[in-house]
Amino acid sequence: MRIRRWGVGIVAGVSALVVAPLATPASVPAAQAQGSKTLRVAYTTDIDTLNPFQSTLLVGTQLGRLMYEFLTVNSAKDSSPEPGLAEKWETSSDNLAWTFHIRKGMQWSDGQPITAKDVEFTYNKIMTDKDAAEANGVAVTNYESVKATDDSTVVIKTKQPQASMLQSEIPIVPEHVWKDVTDYKAFGNDKFPVVGSGPFVLTGYQEGQSATLEANDKFWRGRPQIDKLQYVKYESTDAAVQGLRKGDVDLAYRLTAAQFKTLQNEPNIKTNAGNNRRFVEIIFNPGNPKKDGSAFGNGNPVLKDVEFRKALSYAVDVKTIIDKVKQGLAEPATQVIPPTFPDWTFKPSDTQKRGFDLAKANSLLDSAGYAKGAGGTRTDKQGKEINLRLLVTSDDAERQQMAEYVRGWFKEIGVGVTTEFKASNQVNDDTDAGSFDLAFSGWSVSPDPDFMLAQETCDVVGTGLSDSNFCSREYDALYNQQQAELDKGKRRELVQKAQSVLHDNVSAILLTYDKQLEAYRSDRWAPFVTQPDPGGVIANQSGYWSYYKAAPPGAEPNAAPSGGSSGLSTGAVVGIVGGAAVLLVGAVWGLSRRRRTSADERE
Repeated sequence: MRIRRWGVGIVAGVSALVVAPLATPASVPAAQAQGSKTLRVAYTTDIDTLNPFQSTLLVGTQLGRLMYEFLTVNSAKDSSPEPGLAEKWETSSDNLAWTFHIRKGMQWSDGQPITAKDVEFTYNKIMTDKDAAEANGVAVTNYESVKATDDSTVVIKTKQPQASMLQSEIPIVPEHVWKDVTDYKAFGNDKFPVVGSGPFVLTGYQEGQSATLEANDKFWRGRPQIDKLQYVKYESTDAAVQGLRKGDVDLAYRLTAAQFKTLQNEPNIKTNAGNNRRFVEIIFNPGNPKKDGSAFGNGNPVLKDVEFRKALSYAVDVKTIIDKVKQGLAEPATQVIPPTFPDWTFKPSDTQKRGFDLAKANSLLDSAGYAKGAGGTRTDKQGKEINLRLLVTSDDAERQQMAEYVRGWFKEIGVGVTTEFKASNQVNDDTDAGSFDLAFSGWSVSPDPDFMLAQETCDVVGTGLSDSNFCSREYDALYNQQQAELDKGKRRELVQKAQSVLHDNVSAILLTYDKQLEAYRSDRWAPFVTQPDPGGVIANQSGYWSYYKAAPPGAEPNAAPSGGSSGLSTGAVVGIVGGAAVLLVGAVWGLSRRRRTSADERE
């Protein structure tokens, strides 16, 4: 919980050409897929890796959710934490030690027992190996130790109280498989079948074509109803829609608004505009140094100037993007926590608000000393014409359209833009390396704000977990305070203040909170469980409910999504630092937390 960023330049309003899928759906006939209860999902962005310690792009981390269980999981109903591998837990009186009780009798897909030792191994590997920490390292920075006291008990001690503990979604791996891995960066995790503990087992993968998973007979909740789940790669959503119409695939998501509206009127297809946990933005490369003080990337130096960034934000007309590109199926984004998590969403005050105002943008640039040259292009303080590189991935038609609009708006204020269209993995590599000025980006955010907020801290600048390489010591102090604050009301205030700092310093240009537009074959599949349920999304959940519960029309549903108990033992109260009120049993506002699984999925 991430996919990074995308695009290919298209004139606004012109649809993309239909491109044949890389994988040939006809290789598994529709009748066979239905008879064997195979659910085929179309995807259009890259899978970065099958290694859960390394994967940070959205499709890869979604596969990880299906392959590996976590200590606790996000409920289908409202994403509150509920038991996973841990059936219950309690905290110490000082809130610095969490004891998780691992349910007994669980097995890995190869028949080996799942124990607390696997949890200890996974967490300690992330805490001690920088390559193993690539995806989820931010989630454990506050951990002091993780120790299995016996096969069914693991104790996590923290340096300060951690409000997000119950939603630190780290995939637990089998120690007996991973203990002999010497290079966690290079390990592909591609010896099939991949040993896991989730509802599905990965049994095949063809890079750039497909990923195949089969039902895990040993999953602790019970076997899924479907036999097989296959992800099929298409080069565009236009191609994926054609595959859906023909019956080559059963579910397609990340549809454009135009595609979605067309499919609403077609037989045997049902659409879903789900309340999404995702935001879209334009990120900067402002040249902040890495944690060790070394330089990062080659971003244009003008982006270090907050007045310059502020001018760019005034020059983007979000309303036009919503009306013309999103066709009304989105709302303006205000900060990094989307309104599907209303407790944490930031709303700027009247004095903070910035709207589309080219005159204001020009005035700010004039006042900051960026004069226009003879040709109308502004120059930097050294007299060099300003031309910014805008990275756009080549598989997102809407971002292609937005790139054209942005280039036109920036031209109006004298800022040149060169769009660079690349495959999503290449865009991911370039942004990680700092080889860009601007890039379309976005994150699928999980229920607790902690991890998303962590991605704005100085410590992650120049890493794959930084949102836009922003750095502010004021922000970092607020982040640390909210992480340790167990009183929800007080924590909410700190989260809002932290996002206010991001807003005022223009850490990025926030664009939209999009509905997730998706469609499926209603002649083959009963309505899916969404998250949240009802009104949420089918694909890209912060859980596995849609695929775990998938069934043909009229089939008897399997076990309810709930894990049973609340997970809080009778002695579990969460004390507040400084002696304030405590959370009583059942008050699981959820010390809620976030991610992709620990890092939110980038898009």
